[in-house]
Amino acid sequence: MMIVALNDAITVTDLALTAYERALEPKRLVTIPGGHFDPYLGQFSKSSAAALAWFKEHLA
Repeated sequence: MMIVALNDAITVTDLALTAYERALEPKRLVTIPGGHFDPYLGQFSKSSAAALAWFKEHLA
């Protein structure tokens, strides 16, 4: 599970997407508009819902 901000200048978006492509299954990609902190601030409901669904599916 990777949640990637599309305009991230700290964890550079293109490198994150390349890492995702190389990852083995099971995997899931969620993209969030904005920068590095937007998954925690402005887009928290989307990013946390995606993470929670992943954890319920794979850890429960």
